[in-house]
Amino acid sequence: MKKTVLLYHFSLPRQAQVRMALSRLPFEVRPVKKEEYLLPLGCLAGLDEVPSFLPPYEGPGTEEEMVVFAGALGDELDEVLLAFRKNGLTGIGLKAVLTASNKSWTSLQLYEELKRERAAMKR
Repeated sequence: MKKTVLLYHFSLPRQAQVRMALSRLPFEVRPVKKEEYLLPLGCLAGLDEVPSFLPPYEGPGTEEEMVVFAGALGDELDEVLLAFRKNGLTGIGLKAVLTASNKSWTSLQLYEELKRERAAMKR
């Protein structure tokens, strides 16, 4: 599986910070545009073909940074998270790993699920 990090709602300086953090690791960094939020996560990560016709998303974007790790297994994910911490990439409240269960979800579905999980953990 291709190793990819999908970024949502990251400013250009924060994107550069992610690229720097991962420069020695075999991960492609892919900022996701708001217009792509209806595409399945598997398509965004380069695992599945993009549907032939899907209108661009025109609604509101995510309100905070979100990261999706595709192709990262165990120790590799630990390395990525350590690289994030060493490069000052803290405060990312929404993180997920692409799985067989969520690869067909849209970015918006994942965003809402991660917010629900975080709220449940805070209770």
